[in-house]
Amino acid sequence: MRIADRFETDPPITDPPITDDLPKMAADSASDDSKFLRQDDDFKNSGVGQADWSAKKMVWIPSEKEGFEAASIKEEKGDDVLVELANGRKATVNKDDIQKMNPPKFSKVEDMAALTCLNEASVLHNLKERYFSSLIYTYSGLFCVVVNPYKMLPIYSEKIIQIYKGKKRHEVPPHIYSITDNAYRNMMQEREDQSILCTGESGAGKTENTKKVIQYLAVVASSHKGSKKDTGAVSVTSSGELEKQLLQANPILEAFGNAKTIKNDNSSRFGKFIKLNFDVTGFLVGANIDTYLLEKSRCIRQAKIERAFHIFYYMVAGAKDQLKEELLLEDFGAYRFLVAGHVEVPGQEDDQMFIETLEAMEIMGFSEDERTGMMKVVSTVLQLGNIKFNKERNNEQATMPDNTAAQKVCHLQGINVTDFTRSVLTPRIKVGREVVQKAQTKEQADFAIEALAKAMYERLFRWILARVNKTLDKAKRKGASFLGILDIAGFEIFEELPRDYHGTVALCKPLCTFSSGTTTELALCKPLCTFSSGTSSV
Repeated sequence: MRIADRFETDPPITDPPITDDLPKMAADSASDDSKFLRQDDDFKNSGVGQADWSAKKMVWIPSEKEGFEAASIKEEKGDDVLVELANGRKATVNKDDIQKMNPPKFSKVEDMAALTCLNEASVLHNLKERYFSSLIYTYSGLFCVVVNPYKMLPIYSEKIIQIYKGKKRHEVPPHIYSITDNAYRNMMQEREDQSILCTGESGAGKTENTKKVIQYLAVVASSHKGSKKDTGAVSVTSSGELEKQLLQANPILEAFGNAKTIKNDNSSRFGKFIKLNFDVTGFLVGANIDTYLLEKSRCIRQAKIERAFHIFYYMVAGAKDQLKEELLLEDFGAYRFLVAGHVEVPGQEDDQMFIETLEAMEIMGFSEDERTGMMKVVSTVLQLGNIKFNKERNNEQATMPDNTAAQKVCHLQGINVTDFTRSVLTPRIKVGREVVQKAQTKEQADFAIEALAKAMYERLFRWILARVNKTLDKAKRKGASFLGILDIAGFEIFEELPRDYHGTVALCKPLCTFSSGTTTELALCKPLCTFSSGTSSV
């Protein structure tokens, strides 16, 4: 189990935790789904549970396997405390290692700021208990903590959206929709721009919850009021053209910017800030996406069980015969830059994903020539990895004994193969006022090819982003206010780093994440990381 997306909105909302039932409108429209939003309060209100807790003097003690275990105090001798665990085993622990346990009435509390005993053990236990009850959203003061269930829950339909529309935070159960709606209402009422921050470990659900924010606003702030049919999920046909395009921008960016990593099958390898613009009446009038920190090195090098960016696999697996011939595509094993060949993602068909990516591009207004040109760049990057250099016998100068891959690169890009090989093997450099040709070593030539591949892919990604932004804001309407969503690239926590894993990336990603946050975030991260490592078997 991985923990922790946190969402923050300004100004802070200080409503008390909810204690009543779901609104009556929710009971009629989503009664079957309410168990995924709010718990049964029978045990919380039980006097028997409260009396049992008081009599046993229940506390939390450290546990190597579970993080913390429940125990009852039997005897205290100075700094040593004798406790009895649930299995009847007795142990002696230092009193400084003991953490107080909350009364049963705080079981599965919806806002952890309301806990009487606010400590690591209580926070982790509350998140764990709610998770096992399929309650994945929990407030922690200004933040909303999300535990990724790794399955679809029926809490994102249009009926659920209507439950949260216009409701204050204390009127409905914790949900990303509530955070989004409050940010939207604050923007409208106070005429101040708002931002939602999504951060956490890779695989925690940041990108998926970012999609839910956009999905909610595409319905609530739609500039097109068409007919809406509830089919259990929000249909893009119920929104206007802008909303459709906004929802379809994600599949394109994910295809070119996401990859399978050791811990996450669809990990965002870049960060993005999505800026949604609204007019004075609250309608969505435009959008703009900024990206940063694209992990461009992934297109040339990956750990053995990881993948390069999805689009490489989509294209090779899904291109039809005519397109495959035009792009000079080969089998997965023929490409050096695809380190492990065709690494499959469970439950995902790469050929079908290629079709869906092309359909998303069509909705976004990409022409057929533009789509083909993009694929040519992707194929060129793969072919660059197949160019091999040797050393000359008498010196260190690099040679290219077989220029087949270079010919394919030049054919795809429409350039002269002789000029290309000369620029790689003997590039022109300026020395003083003169320009001379300098022979490259094998290492220098290899480095140049890899640098060219990374630069081409990065520029393609930037071009795609500019093209998407052009479609999302054709009229250049800046709007009266904006709501921003920051989706930070996730970091991965390893007990032991894989031998071929990028150590620098492992260090810099969490550093970047934490530097964008606040002291409150850092304080919250510590217990969440403990819970994540302590319940990895879930």
